[in-house]
Amino acid sequence: MHRPLRFLLLGFVLAFAGACATPQTGSMPTGNPGELVKQFESELTRARSNQVDVLAPGLFNDAQSAFMKANQALDRGAKLSDIQAYIAEGSASLKKAEEIAQVSRTILGETNKARDKALKVGADKLGEPYMDVEKQYLKLTKAIENDNLSYAQKNAAEVQAAFRDLEIMAIKDSAIGNARQMMADADKAKVQKITPTAYNDALQALNDADAYIGQNPYEADAISQKAAHAEFMARRMMAINESGKNFQEMTPEAAALYVEDLLARLGKTMKAGDLRDKGIDAQISAMTGSVDTLEQKNQSLEKNNQAYQAQIATLEQQLSGLKGYSKAQETAKDKLAAERAFNEQFNKVQRYFRPDEAEVYKQGNQLVIRMRGIQFPVGQATLSPDNYTLLSKVQQAIATFGQPTVTVEGHTDSTGSAQTNQELSQKRAEAVKTYLVANKTLPASRIRATGYGPDRPLAPNTTTEGRAMNRRIDVLITPSQVP
Repeated sequence: MHRPLRFLLLGFVLAFAGACATPQTGSMPTGNPGELVKQFESELTRARSNQVDVLAPGLFNDAQSAFMKANQALDRGAKLSDIQAYIAEGSASLKKAEEIAQVSRTILGETNKARDKALKVGADKLGEPYMDVEKQYLKLTKAIENDNLSYAQKNAAEVQAAFRDLEIMAIKDSAIGNARQMMADADKAKVQKITPTAYNDALQALNDADAYIGQNPYEADAISQKAAHAEFMARRMMAINESGKNFQEMTPEAAALYVEDLLARLGKTMKAGDLRDKGIDAQISAMTGSVDTLEQKNQSLEKNNQAYQAQIATLEQQLSGLKGYSKAQETAKDKLAAERAFNEQFNKVQRYFRPDEAEVYKQGNQLVIRMRGIQFPVGQATLSPDNYTLLSKVQQAIATFGQPTVTVEGHTDSTGSAQTNQELSQKRAEAVKTYLVANKTLPASRIRATGYGPDRPLAPNTTTEGRAMNRRIDVLITPSQVP
């Protein structure tokens, strides 16, 4: 804008604001006193929704004060003329406040946008940091009310930047607040003394997430993944710390026997035989060999499946050349092929899980994994490392279907309130989704988390066994090509 035109506009705004600075009482309102007070209250509410209370705080407070006087006069049965006078005074103040608010919107346009964006992400929940910036903002609007436009123009950019900082602070608080709290708890517990490496790994993950959010505050998916990783590393740190404390209390032999028992259970699951007469490295090597053997078998099965699919393709080509081959026959053939593929995938996934880990069954065109072995602390939605083996098998099952869509369902028993159970089941379903996304199983857009609380029981909640069956996580896999 050219300088002469800019000064001309500034002069007009100054003159306009000066004319509006002192409200004048208009004509007396008429009508029922109760209706007058009620109508003026509605006008105040509307003005507040348009942020007049912060864009012209002084005049709005005058209007609010006049309303309170009118309301008190109505309650004590004062004369109609007194109530009318208060309403007239308040209406005049509110009118001037709305005029000043329009001036504030013009002068503080970008600052107002920064404030709105900060509030949208919950900056007002930050407490003192938000209140400090809000006070600076109110100084600007009060300056405009007092005809001090130069102060508002001079300091608007600084307040705008402060709101921008608040916005990023609020985004960080929402995304990595839990991880920060876990690290703070770790500092109080002096975890670094026992597990310095795990502590530094968790701190690095948190710092990486913090730095990324600062530079990319609107990359929601990436922020979610980095936040989930930071929380995972913090939980890992605490798990290692707990193990470290246990090992400190053990004798060397007790520690060795403990590790031996863990490896023996793992070897039994993998059918690697009794390896306890070998060293730890030898046991792990033997189990790794068992895994390699299983992988080779899986690859062989996959090759056989590919050959089978090739045969189906050949038959399809032969069938398509037959005379009189109808569309209905083609549809039936496609459905049959899809059903065969789905059955093969179903059989394959069933072999991933032990009976105590999960039940796998077909439900229409979906495959359902009912995780019997997943465990949560009572009343919490935090995944412990004990669940990672089972969840890794769920990842493997999902990968069997390529890029399917997945629904994670959380269910509880009926103990406690329905609302508390619904919220808990939703948080537990979201915890499993967060794990799957963080470990790059599928993009977040292909996984949905839903909590049903106690609404879909498998058994009556009148027995301990029934309630245990009802507390579960179900993973529903829908292939991209369904039969």
